[in-house]
Amino acid sequence: MRPPSLLHRFRLRAATAGQAGVWLLVAAITVGTLSDRPRPRQEISLGGYRVLAADFHTHSSTWSDGSLTPWGLALDARYQGLDAIAITGHRQTQDARWGRWFSERIGGPIVLIGEELPEIPQHVIAVGIHSTVDSALPVREQIAEIHRQGGVAIAAHPGEFFWKGFEPVMDQLDGTEICHPYTFEYPDVHPEIEEFARRADAAAIGSSDTHGPGRLGMCRTFVFVRDATAEGILEAIRAKRTVVYGGPAMKAYGDPELIRIAEADGRLRQMANIDYPVSVLDRLSQILGIGGFAMLVARRREFYRAK
Repeated sequence: MRPPSLLHRFRLRAATAGQAGVWLLVAAITVGTLSDRPRPRQEISLGGYRVLAADFHTHSSTWSDGSLTPWGLALDARYQGLDAIAITGHRQTQDARWGRWFSERIGGPIVLIGEELPEIPQHVIAVGIHSTVDSALPVREQIAEIHRQGGVAIAAHPGEFFWKGFEPVMDQLDGTEICHPYTFEYPDVHPEIEEFARRADAAAIGSSDTHGPGRLGMCRTFVFVRDATAEGILEAIRAKRTVVYGGPAMKAYGDPELIRIAEADGRLRQMANIDYPVSVLDRLSQILGIGGFAMLVARRREFYRAK
């Protein structure tokens, strides 16, 4: 019997590497699925209010520029232990409608219809609206239309660059982002949004502004509601019943009395911690996935060498 040719041996090795790579990827997905459990959600009541964890500034991939679908945002919000999110596509509300429809059917978090109006020199977040607000309107009319629809207007990442745009409407804002991923990446920006918050006298808001790479709920708002509904959330924002932990020092912002109650209890500060530990299963899934991908790359190289 003739020994197998060099070409045959190359092909056999490539096939074996390919099969091993596929099985490693299957194992990685299986282990990752087993470890992919929602963060524990506590039902917390403080000061006579139910406390909801929310993220009011998120983007999906369908009609906006994020990397998650609207239903993916709803699933990830549940995973991150959030009770509510606003999906805020640029100049449109369609992705929020899909996200709300999906979340209602799986018993997921409250999804508020939102929109980001990203005009220079200000970015306004509309939360709790029912139809798209024309971003071409002057900022004063944008906010008036948001209020006419029963929503709230939030100043997005109001660093000094955006102050000029918000100057005419400081007294009309319902909320202002005091915790944003920028405050961790660029600590020099944080004093600017602190100064803006002091001048605006609006509800403290924490938002992730997630487009995919960052963690949903990385900055979150603790809303003290009378009713755990979309309307209850909007009423609490208008009344400034929020607490946010933000900035490099994770300082507490919001209603002074609610901060006092929250600090005495301690659970909200713990829930605001963004550094979730990586479990053994998470790490194993990562190793298997990298190994499987490497095996498939090796198979591809062997295949082309055999040709």
